[in-house]
Amino acid sequence: MDELEKRFHQAMGSMIGNESLAASLDDDAAGELFSWGESAARRIVNETERMDNDSAEGHIAPRLRALRLMLRSVARWAGEADLEVETRRALWHRVGEQARVLFGESFSLPSMDEALAHLPSQANARQIVAWLKNLVEEKRIKG
Repeated sequence: MDELEKRFHQAMGSMIGNESLAASLDDDAAGELFSWGESAARRIVNETERMDNDSAEGHIAPRLRALRLMLRSVARWAGEADLEVETRRALWHRVGEQARVLFGESFSLPSMDEALAHLPSQANARQIVAWLKNLVEEKRIKG
């Protein structure tokens, strides 16, 4: 196994072993969330291809922490329908904060109200996670 694969397996171990990431979600939504986490972790690890182990650890650790915090906030936002509006806004804000750690300070989510206008009203938790993933990934790509 090469260094990138070792780093990736270590990164995934930190997410898979963290049951609180998807505690608010049903199995389908949790699968969607972990799939997003896996692709994001792979991207983070691939950025370390030419780094020595110490440099790679310094690059990976804060981004994986941000990824876990972002995913946990997404899970709560998508999976806890009875959240107070202010709690939901705080989670939305945290998603944006952690995404800035992952993708750079120029990353910006739309306001929660603006984004909600585009979410289908009867969406289930898996659909909400997929919608949020698409929203975040579109913003990441656009920079």
